[in-house]
Amino acid sequence: EKISLADRINEIMERLAREKALTFAGLLGERTDRRNIVYTFLAILELMKLRMIKAYQAGSFGVIRIFLAVEN
Repeated sequence: EKISLADRINEIMERLAREKALTFAGLLGERTDRRNIVYTFLAILELMKLRMIKAYQAGSFGVIRIFLAVEN
C-alpha cells in the first residue's frame, strides 16, 4: 500500500479531531509494517514541529500519548 507523509499527517489530525487523544500504538493499529511505523513517527515529529500536537511519554519505553496542541 502506497502512503505519503502528507496523507499520514492528515489521517492523524482527523483521528485526533474525533478522539481527542491517542497512543502511538493506537495510531498504528494492525498496520505494524516498518514503512507505516516510520511514516507515523515522522508525521508525529512534523506535527510537533508545527506545534499542532503534543506528545508525552512518562518514562523510557513507555506509552507515547498524543494530543491536539490547541483544543477547539
